[in-house]
Amino acid sequence: KPLVKYLFLIIMLAISQLASAQATRTWVSGVGDDANPCSRTAPCKTFAGSISKTAAGGEISVLDPGGFGAVTITKAITIDGGGLPASILSPLINGIIVNAGASDVVVIRGVHINGARTGLNGIRFIAGKELHVENCVIENVAQKGIDAQNSTPNSMLFVRDTVIRNAAN
Repeated sequence: KPLVKYLFLIIMLAISQLASAQATRTWVSGVGDDANPCSRTAPCKTFAGSISKTAAGGEISVLDPGGFGAVTITKAITIDGGGLPASILSPLINGIIVNAGASDVVVIRGVHINGARTGLNGIRFIAGKELHVENCVIENVAQKGIDAQNSTPNSMLFVRDTVIRNAAN
């Protein structure tokens, strides 16, 4: 009997580890819920809700137009708007903060950040190896469209096909 108990305990631990595993790709939707697993059929509502369920090096994809909220990124990840209006409304705060590890590459693609004239920075790049900002719109921020004050040695910022307008700096 003790062997059966230990075997049962090991199986339960293995199942709980699988249940808490992070997905390589997660999804957000304007009608999602952050309590969901962020799968394609049960998407999350916000980027912040999805990022905790996305593995390092993974991707958050947008299923439909929506406002997906400000987010802090602390690992290698891609946020991809997929050609849809993937918006972040960020009054009084930074839209996206990138504070990743020294070897992490972060990609922000197809995201529209609107500071509503009171938002701080559209994107604040604090730490990480590389930040790629592609096909984005950053507007109506009180400070900078992209504030790249990175503390990581030899970090790099790449900006492509991105519009920054109505930024104070």
